[in-house]
Amino acid sequence: MKRRILDGETDPNTFVVIDLEASLGKSVETNKILRDYIESYQFTGINYGQPHRKFLLVKRFAKDVEDSEEYIGENVDRLYQGFGDSSVRIIGKGQHVIGITSESWQKHYRHNLEVVRDSDVLIITHSRYKMLCEDDELRQSFTEGRHTQIIDERIDFDIASFSRSEYNNLFSILPHTLHPLLYDATKGLLDQVNACERMKTSEGKKLSSTGIIRCHPKIDSLEPVYELCNVINKNNAEIIRDKGLPVYNNLKGIVQKLELFYKNTCYYNYHSLSTYNRKHRLFCLDNNVILDANGQIDHLYGVKNGNIKFILDKQSKLIDHSGSTITHIKCSTSKTSIHKKLNTETGNNGYFEKVSNFIKRNFKLDKRYLIVLHKEFVLSANGDEGDFIRQLRQIEFTDIAIGDEYNGESISVNWYGNLIGKNTWRDFDCCYLLGTPNSRFEAHVIHLCQYTDRHDWRIGFGVVKNGKTKSFKNADLEKIRQSTIISDMYQTVKRVQRNPKPQAEIYIVTNEEEVYGGVAKQLKHIKIAKPILLAVDDFVSRHELNGVSGSSNEDTMTEKIVDWLLKQPPGTYLKKDIGKQFNISSTNFARHFNKDLILVQTYINTKQIRIEYRSIIRL
Repeated sequence: MKRRILDGETDPNTFVVIDLEASLGKSVETNKILRDYIESYQFTGINYGQPHRKFLLVKRFAKDVEDSEEYIGENVDRLYQGFGDSSVRIIGKGQHVIGITSESWQKHYRHNLEVVRDSDVLIITHSRYKMLCEDDELRQSFTEGRHTQIIDERIDFDIASFSRSEYNNLFSILPHTLHPLLYDATKGLLDQVNACERMKTSEGKKLSSTGIIRCHPKIDSLEPVYELCNVINKNNAEIIRDKGLPVYNNLKGIVQKLELFYKNTCYYNYHSLSTYNRKHRLFCLDNNVILDANGQIDHLYGVKNGNIKFILDKQSKLIDHSGSTITHIKCSTSKTSIHKKLNTETGNNGYFEKVSNFIKRNFKLDKRYLIVLHKEFVLSANGDEGDFIRQLRQIEFTDIAIGDEYNGESISVNWYGNLIGKNTWRDFDCCYLLGTPNSRFEAHVIHLCQYTDRHDWRIGFGVVKNGKTKSFKNADLEKIRQSTIISDMYQTVKRVQRNPKPQAEIYIVTNEEEVYGGVAKQLKHIKIAKPILLAVDDFVSRHELNGVSGSSNEDTMTEKIVDWLLKQPPGTYLKKDIGKQFNISSTNFARHFNKDLILVQTYINTKQIRIEYRSIIRL
């Protein structure tokens, strides 16, 4: 790694990926390499006969930036402070190590770019890296004269999504006077969603049930989008006062991204359009290094024919896991599958009942447990305890830590995406992965475009279903999908027993054999326990048993009714007459419409229909 950082050169548009095993301290070692290099050069003026290098170091979080700045610059920057307090940072000539967070940027560096440009080691977050992608002039100030960039962990570039749900949220937040402008700005997106939902295969199935649909929403002019952004900025005080700052920030974020949908290719999947900012891409210096423990797992680094090339510098697995055991518990644990186990009549989730009882039977008082699943089952949207936490408490587990709030409890429950780079659980004994961290399928297509910097892939986006598991037909996309899940799970199990001779008990609940095997393969010499089948039936309501719910391949009754109404001239249509068209009772309208409430609400909000007690008005 030292050779790659201090002596390496990469070809144009090329990155070297160093996949040092998780928990071996690649971040700490990188800081040490840079500190030794900078101190040696500043104290001796000698750089082993080579030209002096300047570095851009990219860290995941602001805390990582601050810690790296403190360590790398501790001695060399003190020289220019008369060996004063190392916690005091000078802002001016001679500052060799600079860490930029939101706070330090606003306070010190925003209007002092010369200092940023002159620094030997510049440390930024993943978020600021994405900001630099969008601002050519600022990126020039950050990268001018820099030879080597080191990206710690793969950067997840943003994906923008829009659905009827987003529209209805915006509709409920904005004042009534802005509703026409909102409709003008989003009509092209709503029309595109409607069009994708109506597309059929030659066999008459919904096209969206067979894979991702590539599309290009249309708008006559972007002026309504720009005007909506301006109006929201002008009315920010009113919206914050009435709705709160988090709601305003979310609103602003959605509206600012609307332009992307009209300027770029979009991907439709399950009632939602997704797209991305093409400026979000890896930019290159003379030497480009990515430190990623998932290097050999993540297939984004292995895709051929992209405009960015990745060279994998494979590192041998060093940690001996022969003292650890891994167990495959076979059960479908996607978010959708877990939701299907919820008995809406009793409020209990059959999966959580069975898996929590399994944990209780195997619980030992002298051990500590890390349990990980999807966030919504740990914390509800309003911050209350989620369904899984409530289930644990029902079976008399009380010593529970949730999220980052850990104070010595025997059980710590967390969620995917909230563990990487943290060492809170390094001495824990057991790890349960109770959910499969699936991303939406279109996200894998977009990540392929972002990481290859290629936007014209001529590949199929078809999806097939094998049992309860969906997969891509295209080999590269399916490898990306599986490797993304494996990477998340691998990083999670490596949070516990972070020592040279781990003795961990690991349980992975998933019905995907390839995913479980992919994780186990990364743990050298680990003992494979006998798999366990956890059988939990989906809850089927009496309503569904009577055959009312439709297949996902077919239009729902609500969609059929709305489609028919939209083809009629404006006027009032009695529910009993509409019912005759579709062979349903007029008294069942509410039952059908409640199953597709977001769809119905969108047509009401966009003033295309109005529902009365005995009739529906086509506006």
